[in-house]
Amino acid sequence: MGGMSLPRIAMPARLSDADGADARVGLANAIFDDVAALVRAEGLDVVVVRGTDLASFDGLVLPGGGDIDPARYGGDASAPCYDVNPAQDDLDLEIAAAAVAAGIPILGVCRGLQVLNVAFGGTLVEDLPGGHVPASDGCGGLEWTWHPVAVAPDSRLAGELPGETVSVASGHHQAIRDLGEGLVATAVADDGVIEAVEHPDLPIVAVQWHPEAEGTPYELASAPFAAFADLVRERSASLFRG
Repeated sequence: MGGMSLPRIAMPARLSDADGADARVGLANAIFDDVAALVRAEGLDVVVVRGTDLASFDGLVLPGGGDIDPARYGGDASAPCYDVNPAQDDLDLEIAAAAVAAGIPILGVCRGLQVLNVAFGGTLVEDLPGGHVPASDGCGGLEWTWHPVAVAPDSRLAGELPGETVSVASGHHQAIRDLGEGLVATAVADDGVIEAVEHPDLPIVAVQWHPEAEGTPYELASAPFAAFADLVRERSASLFRG
């Protein structure tokens, strides 16, 4: 068959066993495939990786998952964290650094936003008060918490969204405390929690919410992935011209 091959996008594997006691681990592993499906819907090829060699890749997607070890950002080691996995932290932080060094576009989702913030020297709130945590559905499962976020009108994300205020699905108990160097907040919740970041000089966009959550309108679900796909294609076009 002829034609050009699709841009190759790396997604680091989730390394924690979903059979653990915490339902959030199973949820994170389950929605990994939903994130990959939204990437593919933008005409991109997803490859799940367990290493950090990005030589043959056109972009990186950092998906959701457990908590980053507070020691990675000088945080409170006694804070209530879940699914802290040193191997996952190593993989996600090292592959993020490799993508930055290679100049390839990066999309972060939930934990992925937190990974990027830590990779750029930022810190996290270890245990967030308020309405962002997933709620129990009474049957041993979890339900998303929905709330509005205000999106910066000049952001990459805003160009793909139906309005400057949108309702999103959250499922996180950690959030950005201090922004990493060079990162800019591009969406904020009513309580001040940073819900999206971009980098003005690098092809990076990340959201704290879960665009892949069931019940999210497709236009809203696809927005971060469309912004990311634009960055991938812009880079490919510049390389072709160059």
